[in-house]
Amino acid sequence: MFLMLLLSAGLIGLSLGLLGAGGSILTVPALTLFLGLDEKSAITSSMLIVGLISAVGGIKAYRNRQLDLSILVSFGIVSLPFAAVGARLGIWLPQGSQTLLLVAIMCIAAYKMFAGTVRAGSDNSSSSHTASMATSVSAPPPSKRNLLIAAASVGLITGVVGVGGGFLIVPALVFFTGVNMQKAVANSLVLIVINAFTAFTTIAAGGHGVELNGIIIITMASIGSICVLAGQSISSHLDQRILKRGFSTLIVLVAIWLLINLLY
Repeated sequence: MFLMLLLSAGLIGLSLGLLGAGGSILTVPALTLFLGLDEKSAITSSMLIVGLISAVGGIKAYRNRQLDLSILVSFGIVSLPFAAVGARLGIWLPQGSQTLLLVAIMCIAAYKMFAGTVRAGSDNSSSSHTASMATSVSAPPPSKRNLLIAAASVGLITGVVGVGGGFLIVPALVFFTGVNMQKAVANSLVLIVINAFTAFTTIAAGGHGVELNGIIIITMASIGSICVLAGQSISSHLDQRILKRGFSTLIVLVAIWLLINLLY
């Protein structure tokens, strides 16, 4: 089981490096299924692990000049208080409810990830037709209001169930700010750090006595950090559609496993 936990840490890091999303959604299931941690300890540990892994990726993104300060400030200011509120809410939710919510979020994330690849494939296959219509059909204009709604949602989700919310951050940044995919992934990592550490600090300051295993956290964060750097290095050489389809399938399978483990 410990080996499976290490493999999970590598997969978490790779996904964050390649897609800027998805990896952190596997952290809580890995801790509960392979280590037997209780729900709240797994969620709190996940915040630290995901935050540390994303921080390493964020540093590399900064060095590569891929960060947009205006996006980070506007998104971060809104998501930060919601992450704190979500963390406090999560502490008081009854046992099992956070896991059920996580399963639902995993299924939504998998659907959004897979559906995005289907739309992308359809767009590519009809590129010649859409090119001729480019002058008559324009893309929706960026919406700051929708971006801020996404920021609030991400903060709340991070606080309640301990996932980074990259599956919401990346498409929100691409669609509502117009940045390219690489910049969206880079900024997503930093925003995940902000939300994860805010939620963790809120729980720690509340003195709720959540059990943490420092060795596991450091080990998973170290392996994940190596893999997030590897993912960032090779991301431009891999087919994003294939990656997203494969990873969305994995998320659904893990969600089913998590639900069965909770119910039986």
